[in-house]
Amino acid sequence: MKTHEVQQNSSLGHGIKSAIIGGAVGYAAKYALPLTSQEMDADYKRVVHLIKKNAVKAKREFFTEIKDLPTRSLAHDTYINSAKKFAKHNICAYDTALKKIRPAAPFVIAGAVTGLVSSFVYNVFRTDV
Repeated sequence: MKTHEVQQNSSLGHGIKSAIIGGAVGYAAKYALPLTSQEMDADYKRVVHLIKKNAVKAKREFFTEIKDLPTRSLAHDTYINSAKKFAKHNICAYDTALKKIRPAAPFVIAGAVTGLVSSFVYNVFRTDV
């Protein structure tokens, strides 16, 4: 295996690029990782329960209005399907809002450190110098 002096073959640029990429991946992980049990506290459960309760109430009111119709149009069927998905979409939107207010710094720092460490390990063990 060939060896070179550090001054001749600096890999500082590679480490900086790796840290930037790691930071970007860490920021993306802020939204990709699921909510933790600390984030799903009593307030979260109360809001989700309220969303589900309102969705059931809205579906019940709408279904009682259209169940007596002799024929339903495509618009009615589409609305029925969207009413069934109402709670799921609202809960997903609430989860996204909670992820948005997470502090980004821990995710970015962890990603950048991981990028630096992986760059260091890559540069130490590479053999194509």
